[in-house]
Parts: sequence; structure tokens; C-alpha cells
Amino acid sequence: MKAKKYSLKEANKIDLGTKLILKYPSPTKLFDIAKMVVNGRHPQDKKTFILEHDCQFVIYVTQGTGKVYAGDEIFEVTVGDVVFVPTDNKFAVEGELEYITIDVPAFYLEQSEEVKI
Repeated sequence: MKAKKYSLKEANKIDLGTKLILKYPSPTKLFDIAKMVVNGRHPQDKKTFILEHDCQFVIYVTQGTGKVYAGDEIFEVTVGDVVFVPTDNKFAVEGELEYITIDVPAFYLEQSEEVKI
């Protein structure tokens, strides 16, 4: 595989209302990277969470503050914090923050579901 550079204008923008995803292209299915901008809670319903069945991911907070719900934990996060979310752990995020995620393996929609708790 050759080295590759991607610019922000090449990122796929996915607007989920309270969360904007800027998903960068990836030359491999081993991992991917995205920037998230959150204004509120995602998912919006406080009883709804996301489960990633194949991907595990790391969150690196680059701006703002908020909460990350991961499994049975609630983490207060701020700039510079890192949260690891293993596969099959419920997940939600809320606040006014931006963060980078690295998914291993690369994220694909079919392995993700929203669940009510």
C-alpha cells in the first residue's frame, strides 16, 4: 500500500442533526478515521444507544466538553481525553464537543444498530 493524504474536502459529511460526521476515505478496511462534531446528544433519545457489533473505536476529544456513555460507564470528557469503546458496548455522547474516532476494523453501517435501554 502507498502512503496517501486526504483533505477535509474529501471527507464524506453525514449530518445526523445533533452530530456531524466527517468520515475520511480509507485505503484499507483494517481501520478508518473520522471527525465528529456534537451539539446535544447522539442518539437524541436518552434511552437510545448505539451498538457497534464488529468495530471497536477510540475517541480523542479535540474541543469542548461532554459525556461519553460507554458500556455501563459515564465519562466526563474534555480536550485531550481518550475513551476506548470495545465492540458490543452501548454508546452515546452528549455535550458541545468535537472528537476524532479511529475504528478498528473500518466502520460499515450494517454492523451498527440503535437500541433502547
